[in-house]
Amino acid sequence: MNEIQDAIRLVEHGDVEKGMTLLDKLKQKATDPEKFEIAEVYLNWGHTSEAMSLFNALLEKYPGDGELLVSVAECCLDEGMDEKAIEYLEQVKENDDEYLRALILQADLYESLGLTEVAERKLNEAHQKDENHPVLSYALGDFYLRQGKFDSSLPLLKKAVDEKAEIEDLTLRYAEALSRAGKFEESLPFYRKGLDHHKDLYSLFGHGVTAFKAGEFKEAITSFEELKDMDPDYTTLYSILSEAYEEEGALTEAYEVITEGLKRDEHNENIYLQAARLAYKLHNPDQGEKWVKQALELDPTRIEPLLRLGDQYIKEERFNDLLSLYKPLAETKEEIPLMYWHLATANKEEENFSEAAEWYEKASELFSDDPVFLEEYAYFLLEEGEQKKAKNILLNLFNQNPERVDIEDVLNRLEEF
Repeated sequence: MNEIQDAIRLVEHGDVEKGMTLLDKLKQKATDPEKFEIAEVYLNWGHTSEAMSLFNALLEKYPGDGELLVSVAECCLDEGMDEKAIEYLEQVKENDDEYLRALILQADLYESLGLTEVAERKLNEAHQKDENHPVLSYALGDFYLRQGKFDSSLPLLKKAVDEKAEIEDLTLRYAEALSRAGKFEESLPFYRKGLDHHKDLYSLFGHGVTAFKAGEFKEAITSFEELKDMDPDYTTLYSILSEAYEEEGALTEAYEVITEGLKRDEHNENIYLQAARLAYKLHNPDQGEKWVKQALELDPTRIEPLLRLGDQYIKEERFNDLLSLYKPLAETKEEIPLMYWHLATANKEEENFSEAAEWYEKASELFSDDPVFLEEYAYFLLEEGEQKKAKNILLNLFNQNPERVDIEDVLNRLEEF
């Protein structure tokens, strides 16, 4: 019935009302095959109730017909009637041409309901019915990929690729499976080929990550930049794009990217810390301090930024600022070795000698093999008049490093007293 195509053309050219009116008239006089065709048109256009009405009428006339059962199930899916869809799909008989399609649809449904074991069983049954069918290999392989079972996924997806199955995203799914299995170099050619034919945000990100892990940083940058142009709010790209620029030695570009990311993901303390690290590398400690403080505002209990800022304050001899920074954490009694050392140094420089002694004592239990700490501690002990304890520490340091004539001189002077 060419008139069905006329109705389709009318709708496609914008004359929706006229096209739908014609289709409605046609279904009144259509043959059964034509009614099925009209129902499929309705379904494709999202007019599910009209499609279901026609399919059900045909199903009454041809009970048990697999194609009709699957079509009604698809209508149920569109209406969110998952359990009803399963009822129809389970009626498709094993000797029906639509049986394998029904199994795949059931598997999708069970997986969406969280019943992954049932979904796997349905897909395995379909695959065992025709192990050479590339679409069935793809369906099972893609399921395993979604479940993180990459070793099971790869041979099935490779089979579908080798058989040139006509599935739009097959090459990209195989590329992802290779990448997630750690085969980054092997994955890249498939990503490149797949992206030549079809580009989406997810695949561009996957390509960028794979290129980064393969050490192809320029390729990663190109992919992430294209993704950023397509969707600047794809926030997970900024951190790894910045890292890729950093690997290429482009620190300024790395810093610009991560600060752009901060504007779009302002509640992610990890990005602030990455920005801080780059600011320090670019010899901009003030900006680094600003980013660390903002990370701490998001998570005041996070130790890493505290210690990073503590290091900066020690270098800049801002000992009072350091004591204020650590005060809340010091009161928690949590064991943080570097904080002990920082507090010992800061209290010493602020002439809080009794507090310094307490922190040095705590730190000494945790830095007993650190020569830099031990030397600082020994000289503090000398200032506090604990010569015997200081001498033992300095003697051990000198035995480990006999060329330290400065330590030898101090030991000689101590022998004179």
